[in-house]
Amino acid sequence: MDVDEFSQQVETLRSRVTGLLQSTASQFYSQQELTAEAFEELQITLEELKIASEELQATRMLVEKERQRYQELFDFAPDGYLVTDTFGTILEANRAATLQLNVLQRFLIGKPLLTFVAKADHQAFFNYLTQLQQLDRGGEWEVCIQPREKICFDVALTVVTVRNEFGKAVALRWLMRDISQRRRLESQRQQLFANEQAARIAAQAAERRSNFLAEASRILVSSLDYPTTLTSVAQLALPTLADWCIVDVVENNLAVFSNPVIAASEPTKEALIRELQQRYPISVDADYGPPKVLRTGKPELLINILESSLQKKTSNEEHLNLLRQLQIKSLMVVPLLVHKRKLGTILFASAQPGRHYTIADLEMAEELAQRAAFAIENAQLYQQTQEANRIKEEFLAIVSHELRTPLNSMLGWVQVIRNRKWDEATISKALETIERNAKLQRKLIEDILDISRIVQGQIRLNIRKLDLVPIIQAAIAAIHPTSEIKDIQVESNLDSSVGQVMGDAERLQQVVWNLLSNAIKFTPSGGRVEVCLEQVNSNVQITVSDTGKGISADFLPYMFERFRQADSTTTRVENGLGLGLAIVHHLVEMHSGTVYAVSEGEATFTVLLPLLEPQVKQLIKESEVKVDNLSLLDGLQILLVDDNADTRELIAFILEESGARVTAVSSVGEALEVLEQLQPDILVSDIGMPDEDGYSLIRKVRAQEAEQEEKIPAVALTAFARDEERRLALQAGFQVHLSKPIEPEKLVKVVANLAKGSKQV
Repeated sequence: MDVDEFSQQVETLRSRVTGLLQSTASQFYSQQELTAEAFEELQITLEELKIASEELQATRMLVEKERQRYQELFDFAPDGYLVTDTFGTILEANRAATLQLNVLQRFLIGKPLLTFVAKADHQAFFNYLTQLQQLDRGGEWEVCIQPREKICFDVALTVVTVRNEFGKAVALRWLMRDISQRRRLESQRQQLFANEQAARIAAQAAERRSNFLAEASRILVSSLDYPTTLTSVAQLALPTLADWCIVDVVENNLAVFSNPVIAASEPTKEALIRELQQRYPISVDADYGPPKVLRTGKPELLINILESSLQKKTSNEEHLNLLRQLQIKSLMVVPLLVHKRKLGTILFASAQPGRHYTIADLEMAEELAQRAAFAIENAQLYQQTQEANRIKEEFLAIVSHELRTPLNSMLGWVQVIRNRKWDEATISKALETIERNAKLQRKLIEDILDISRIVQGQIRLNIRKLDLVPIIQAAIAAIHPTSEIKDIQVESNLDSSVGQVMGDAERLQQVVWNLLSNAIKFTPSGGRVEVCLEQVNSNVQITVSDTGKGISADFLPYMFERFRQADSTTTRVENGLGLGLAIVHHLVEMHSGTVYAVSEGEATFTVLLPLLEPQVKQLIKESEVKVDNLSLLDGLQILLVDDNADTRELIAFILEESGARVTAVSSVGEALEVLEQLQPDILVSDIGMPDEDGYSLIRKVRAQEAEQEEKIPAVALTAFARDEERRLALQAGFQVHLSKPIEPEKLVKVVANLAKGSKQV
């Protein structure tokens, strides 16, 4: 029973007593009866009061229990609970709130909640308090809480307004939930989403890049024609990667660009670029653009091109205006590299306002440049192969012509002499012509063999200290008959004080002779050729100049290449194989020197050789056979083996004329039979013979001599003149290798010295 019910019962009892007293006025009751009835009513009332009191006590206990349960829920709730007045001053706080704010509860009461709000949210907090005066429940509000001596963290606040019986706000109840973990999860989710988006965009870009590069590769490999390939490279970038593009390729091993390929999305832009390149070419030593990229081999990226940067790179106002018309916004220059070899550069330019190149664009440009470089190299190699085939065919035709021409004169005069008897003057003229053309053929063959040795790296030098004056004079003397025929004056200006060099006298004389021969060949009759020798710093300089027609600028870069001729047509004026200057170039390089040509009306060839320093000591390689202290062949017994009857008769005649006794046979079998009966002083044998060759002969001879102290000195006299044949001959057992044709005097000297060396041993 609650208090209201108890009051109502007391009021009922009072009414009943009043009614009882009034009834006594009309009825007669005894005093005793009245008292008894009153006591009975009071008893009933006391019992009812007792019951009401017990019910009230039970209600109070229930209310206290509910209050304690609420307090426990308030204190031990996982989220922070606060009760403040309408100004935000803390009146109550649960344990979670004290932990969140890092302040004990007794110190927390009475403090403004604002002191725990981050400064950045102060104004928003004031605005929120004002709104709560009109609201019963505020929506969730996220704010940054700054605990005492701890790091700021995010919470979500939910507020309920407490009002009195008049509807006035008297307190605020705050639910404070820590959302740091939620924020971290949201941040991670956003990051994952951003990463997914970035990955999707990157995958799409990679797919576009892959498709672009695949298409580029397909186009690049579709043709081996060099000009077509260069044009394809330039067109590939449009419009995917650039609004206009310039491909610069280094030609003919020059240090500058010669003929750039330009492609633009607008024809007017292409014409403008060509005008700029013609009127204002970039200097080869510029510290920007294609020249710099070609020097360093590293790409250049200009993300945003400003007006100020254009002004720095222009020489005048007109130049600046032309650049402005291109409307360049961004620029990339990448090198064309193949195996670290620089072929040139590609320039990509953007003229669109919103298009600025990035690192990703640069990477794509480099990938495209790499593929383009391989395509350009393949096209160059194909072009070079085609050119080499053309040159080879021309060379073979020239070789045939150059060999047949002197052969015609030789055979013609031989037949003329045989057909009838002629006077001595005619015969002398015929022999002179035959000798001159035979020497010409020998020179042609020697040049071909020298080129073969150069290709195989088998040219050997007999290095020693040399004075160049007598070498140059000997070359001038050797060329004198040719210059005299053409009425060309050969002048020399030789400084005898020039120091010595280390070199091969025969090869250096060959260098000078080839240069002189070349000068005389291209100098008209009555002209002049000048040879100079002087010292320039630490080098000896030899120059050969002439008054001829000079060298064309187009042919100058190919001057020292094998088989190259400025005129290889059937109407050419000068003869020759086009090998002499290639041999000169290689021999000079073997002497650690350089050779170059210039032509400004007249041609001048310059050879630079390093001077010999006084302290340098150089080992001199001795040849297998010394040719000094020569003697005649008197009394020498020589076994000659050669399957060619004409050659056998000629060699036997030469040796016999020098006093030797010659036994001549035509095969290895005959030679072995002679050796059973005869002990010759010298064996002279050909290499290439039917059935058994000269290698087989010398091996059998050496095998028979295995137990003998004395061995027959042997000379290999053969038309196999390569260094490889020379090495094989010496390994087989010959002491000397001589190539055909050979001068009679040289043959006699070699045989004499070989015999002398054998006797000395």
